[in-house]
Amino acid sequence: MNYELIWILAGFALILSIVTLIWLERPLFRVGTYKPQEEQDPAFGTPKVSVIVYSQVSEEELMDYLTTISEQDYPDFEVIVVCEATAESNEVLSECCTRRFNNVYVTFIPPGSHNLSRRKLALTLGMKAAKGEIVVTTTANAEIHSQRWLSKLISPFRRENAESIEVSLGYSHFDYSQMKGLGKWYREFVALLTDAEWIGYALARKPYRGDGYNLAFRRKLFFDHKGYSQSMYLHSGDDDIFIHEIATPENTAMVLDRESILSIGLGEASKRIWRALKEQYDFTSHWLPREPFRRAGAVSTMQWLILFLYIATGILGYIQIGAMYDISSYIPAIVSCVLLLLFQLAQILIYRRAAEKMDATRLWWALPIFWLLKPLLNKLFDFRHRHTRRWNYTWKR
Repeated sequence: MNYELIWILAGFALILSIVTLIWLERPLFRVGTYKPQEEQDPAFGTPKVSVIVYSQVSEEELMDYLTTISEQDYPDFEVIVVCEATAESNEVLSECCTRRFNNVYVTFIPPGSHNLSRRKLALTLGMKAAKGEIVVTTTANAEIHSQRWLSKLISPFRRENAESIEVSLGYSHFDYSQMKGLGKWYREFVALLTDAEWIGYALARKPYRGDGYNLAFRRKLFFDHKGYSQSMYLHSGDDDIFIHEIATPENTAMVLDRESILSIGLGEASKRIWRALKEQYDFTSHWLPREPFRRAGAVSTMQWLILFLYIATGILGYIQIGAMYDISSYIPAIVSCVLLLLFQLAQILIYRRAAEKMDATRLWWALPIFWLLKPLLNKLFDFRHRHTRRWNYTWKR
């Protein structure tokens, strides 16, 4: 056996490592190198904004949320709360909100509504009640960390040539501190990679998805598009299928400023809701462009292929040691270890930089393990949820 095969394997592994870092992980790199846009100029207008809040929380939690949102520094906005409640409780809640806040309107979803998406119905009711030129969709579970959240999200509509902008994509993430166990780190890792993919494409002017908990668009666009009519038979799709239908490279802007990011607190239900949302997004991905998902799948495949090639190079070098008893035979194994270590280090640095921009935990030693486990655990997740996919259709529940 000669060194030619060993160096061919090492060279091939190196090429695949470079391709993975430069091309396949480009969306993650774009997020990590994102620089916030310049501050908006009030001279370009202050459109009225209607914040539509879908609420499934208690009255006390809702009051705390409304207190926080009322402190936003944006000069002209209203809040429309759509609750899961009965008419009687809605009257009490509406009176309480009106008494404490002068820009809050409360309505409710009729309790007899069946065979349709509750969230889409709530947002549609909010759209009809809204008076603002711009609407923002969010949830009462969202934790607002800055008084400038709304101003940041609306900023693309307040810049020069803003008349061409119809959609502003914000970002939110779960509050993973409310989860328990080591699995929370893996869940955050998976969620960050998924979000970084669509955010990276949006930054490259190829929007195909959004975040329904932190999303702004022109109200007129919603009605011109006939709302969620094209996905009304699905429970979800209000932020991915809908955005794919209305967003274009010319009319969409991405906002990823630290002050614009929301965190979603779901308490003890976080793990269960995380699984439900992942299953929903996996299901609705069939209506979205395939390129981002093929890219993500290629990254997972490359992790194993690159590892295999470097290990094969080291083993062949070890075989050469037994055949030749030459110190130079150690070189392939050493080179393989160094290149694999550099590849993993580069991935870690790219991930950590993106995590910093996305206000997420900057993982370290666990990342190589998570990347290898991801395709296996995804297959396991799909297998476990193979019988629940039909429940994504509204007529099933």
